[in-house]
Amino acid sequence: MMKFRGLLATRRRPETGATLVEFALVAPIVFMLIFGLLAGSFLVYQNSALHDGATAGARMASVEASSTATLVNSNTVPCETDQPISIEKAVAQAAPLLTVNPAPLCETSPTELSQGADVAGDVNITVDCLPNCAAPQGGSLKVRLTLVTQGLVAPIGLTYHMEAISQVPVVTP
Repeated sequence: MMKFRGLLATRRRPETGATLVEFALVAPIVFMLIFGLLAGSFLVYQNSALHDGATAGARMASVEASSTATLVNSNTVPCETDQPISIEKAVAQAAPLLTVNPAPLCETSPTELSQGADVAGDVNITVDCLPNCAAPQGGSLKVRLTLVTQGLVAPIGLTYHMEAISQVPVVTP
């Protein structure tokens, strides 16, 4: 019995520091996987929220279905009526964790409403109206949301361009 214990004692080598070295080799890979999964999940969430916002914006645009002339920069420019609520607010309510560009949607051409210059990091909205934005009844509305965003962590900290489009017919009441 004594020999057996002595044999075990002689075969054991001191492993001081081996665990620390193994952890130092494995930990960066494990942390990269964890943070990569979190960053990827957040991008999937943003894409899903963008599509939800496009659907809500198109629904609100079809209900609103007209633009009116408002005073913008001392010029009369047709903008959305905001009745019952603005398209921007409908998009913001459907995608609560995304920042929506608060600029009003105003006519940039007879068939397009836009917020003007895109704001980086915000959801920017464009509405295409056929046959025109003043009276789209009998045509269709296409709401396009674009988002340029950064990744969450350094290796995945690239710039991502996301776009969601929702199109609805406008029925004459």
